[in-house]
Amino acid sequence: MAPQRLLVAVGLPLGLLISLLSPAWTGYDEFTHFARVVDMAHGNLEPGSEPEGTGSVIPVAHRDATAQIILDHQAGRAPWTVTSIRGLLGHRPDGRVTFIDTRPTSASTPVAYLPAALGSLLPVALDAPGVVVLWAGRVASLLTYLALAWWAIRSAAAFRWSLTAAALVPLNLALAASVSPDGLTVAAVLMAVSLWTRVEADETISVPSLVLPMLLLALAKPPYFLILGLFPLSAVLDWSRMRARAAVIAGGAMAVGLANTLARSSENYQAATTTMIRQIEYQPSVQRDRLLGDLPGFVWATVDTWISEYRFYVQGWFRQLGFWEADLPSVVPWLLVGLVLVSLLALDGDDLRSFRGARRGLMGGGVGLLLVAIYAASYVYFTDLSDYGHVGLQMARYSAPLAILAFVSWTPRILGPVADSIVGRVGRRWAVAAVAGVPMVAVGASVVTWLWTGADTPLG
Repeated sequence: MAPQRLLVAVGLPLGLLISLLSPAWTGYDEFTHFARVVDMAHGNLEPGSEPEGTGSVIPVAHRDATAQIILDHQAGRAPWTVTSIRGLLGHRPDGRVTFIDTRPTSASTPVAYLPAALGSLLPVALDAPGVVVLWAGRVASLLTYLALAWWAIRSAAAFRWSLTAAALVPLNLALAASVSPDGLTVAAVLMAVSLWTRVEADETISVPSLVLPMLLLALAKPPYFLILGLFPLSAVLDWSRMRARAAVIAGGAMAVGLANTLARSSENYQAATTTMIRQIEYQPSVQRDRLLGDLPGFVWATVDTWISEYRFYVQGWFRQLGFWEADLPSVVPWLLVGLVLVSLLALDGDDLRSFRGARRGLMGGGVGLLLVAIYAASYVYFTDLSDYGHVGLQMARYSAPLAILAFVSWTPRILGPVADSIVGRVGRRWAVAAVAGVPMVAVGASVVTWLWTGADTPLG
């Protein structure tokens, strides 16, 4: 089976399960994103200025419906039940509206929210219950993600199975099946990496085919537009007219991404709460001054945090698809990581062996620097502490889009012959089956938690 077909065969049913069975508004910061989506469906592309502040005005019924999830949890019911859905369907807009502070969403342009907003247009126009609006937005986001990822995999000149596995990382799939901008951002990263493989292969690529993926990444969630630095690097290491053209366009897109980020970062920005109840006093300028005053210490802290907390990130990629952690033994995600790693070493082994030297080293270093930048953004905008204890709080989510680049640049090449030996004994089809089966196991565990075993699982 071709990798892009496997993506659809596995990603579509699993994504739909997440879209429809993941408890309402329990994705990462999902209610804040939902309020922005509803506001956009009403025709407001950006949070507006209201008497209460800068934000979005949505029906009171949508806010009240979120209480149903907490009430069900307090009553000892599983996260997703028929009783809960009936209760949610009873919350229809009645003309009353309320203000929601959606400044957190201003970090992303309207482009990142367009799939969910377009999917929500009809139910919003019909004054449908909030959960129906949410489902419509989730499904539209999922379909957009799969379409873009399908194109990226199909057009890639190398690492097609690695792109497929990255698209099917359970957490990436869960982000795609929500109304947050993260799903479109992951898809844009996959498209950029796919385009880079074509440039590296010296394919002739039209200007529109270069501009559109790069511009999409520049307008998605920052700071992932920095990945476009791969293209100037490619031109410097091996100049050609095609590589130079791609480098110039990538440079322009990076400038757009940087300008967009600076324009949308201000003292008015407030990050969404990390749980349903926690509040933080945000002070970006104070945090920024603290970071710049201790830059070497901060860089060391990020390295230490990555090493010491990596085990939690692995759990997050496979078990934490929202507020509820899947009832899956903690050793299983490690086994799944190993299974995918061995499979990709065999399926994309030739591509990995040919990717060496300065290209590989500089890409690996670039991924590390991008992780430091993400830690820095987390410290400035998502904490109010003087120490660095919480900078990795949501790093599983923030690092997941970089899965493809980390695998390509960080995987020890010495493991290649080992993988070839294993796959040579069991057959290539089993490697393909592993790429398909890993997300099935992880998403299946979350579905079981949502439907049955999650009644006693504390909100994450």
